[in-house]
Amino acid sequence: MSKSPQVLLKGPRMEELLRSYFLKAGYYVVRGVPFIYEGFDVTDIDLWLYSRTSSVSREITLVDAKNKKTPQAIERIFWVQGLRIATKATNAVVATTEKRQEVKDFGRELGVLVLDGTFLGKLDKTDAPNALRFSEEEFFSKIDEYSLNKLDGDWRGRMVLSKSLLAKSLSFDSCNEWLSQGKFFAEQSITKSNQRETALRCLYMVCSFIAVAVDYCMKELSFHEQSERSTLIKDGFTYGSKGSAGLKKILNVAMGLIEEHANDGMAISRQVRSSVARQLDALNTAMLGEFFSKNDVAKTLFPVAKEFEQMAMNREFSSHAAATPELRSMLYCLLDYWEIDRVMFSNMPKGG
Repeated sequence: MSKSPQVLLKGPRMEELLRSYFLKAGYYVVRGVPFIYEGFDVTDIDLWLYSRTSSVSREITLVDAKNKKTPQAIERIFWVQGLRIATKATNAVVATTEKRQEVKDFGRELGVLVLDGTFLGKLDKTDAPNALRFSEEEFFSKIDEYSLNKLDGDWRGRMVLSKSLLAKSLSFDSCNEWLSQGKFFAEQSITKSNQRETALRCLYMVCSFIAVAVDYCMKELSFHEQSERSTLIKDGFTYGSKGSAGLKKILNVAMGLIEEHANDGMAISRQVRSSVARQLDALNTAMLGEFFSKNDVAKTLFPVAKEFEQMAMNREFSSHAAATPELRSMLYCLLDYWEIDRVMFSNMPKGG
C-alpha cells in the first residue's frame, strides 16, 4: 500500500477530521462501530468516544456526523438521542453543516451537543487527519490485501464483530470474546509471517478494546482492596458478567432437565458438572485478576488503550518493542494467559 493517504469521500473525511479532533482532545475514539440488536444490524455509530474523567467516573459519547447540504439536523438529534439510550451511552453529539442557532438550542433542550457548520468549517481547514494515521477505510484495506483473510478465519469479520461489542457492553462478557479474538491474531502473527504486520495491527486494536473495558469495569471495583479486586476480576474473566452464581444457576437448570429426562441422567449430569469445573479451573484467569487489580496497572489502562489504538492505526508501523513498559506488560500478561511464548512472539521476523 502506498504511504500517501487514500482520498476519502466528504462524509468519511469529515468523520476522520472529527476523530482527529477528539483524539487530540484526549478521548479514546473508534470510528464506524456497528450497533447490532439481537442479530439485527441496526446502524453504525459514526464515532464512539470513551473518556476517563476520574477514578470512579467514565463517559461514553456517541457522535453522529453528517456532512450534507440538507443535513436534517433536528431528525439527527432525535436519532442520536435514541441511539444513546439504546447503547446506554452517557452523552450524544450531532456534528452537522447546519448553522441555525435554533438547532443548537433544540439540541441543548434534549441534552445533545450540536457541533454546527461554523465549527465544521474551521475543522475542514485543519491539517489532513490521515497524514500520520490510517483512515478506517485504509485499516480494512490493509486486511483485504491478504487475499485469504476470509478463508483463513475471516480476519475482517472478526474485527467488525470486535468493534460491535463496544456498543453492546463494556463487560467481562465482551472481554472474554476479545480475549478469544486477540489470541487468534497473536497466533496468526507467528504462523503467517508475511501477514505479521496486519495481524499485529488487529491484535493491538483488540487489546485496546480489552484495556478500555477493564478500565470501565474498574470504576465499580476501585474502592475494594487489591486482593478483593483480584478475585472479582478473576471471576469476571472466568464466569462472565453473570458471575459464578449466574453460571451455576444456568448449569443447575440444564442439569435438572438432563437428570429428569435422559436415560442415566444422574451419571451424565455428574460427568458434565465435573467437566465444566475442570475446564474453568484450567482457564488460569487468576493471572489476569492479579495483573489488572494492581493499582499501577489500573491507573494506566486508559493511556495504554489509547497507545494500543495508535499503534494499530499508525501509517508508519512500529511494533510493541518500541512501546511504553505499561503497554508491554499488559501485552505480555495476555500472551502468558494465551500460553504463547513471549520470545517466539517478539522475535518473529516481519514478513514481506
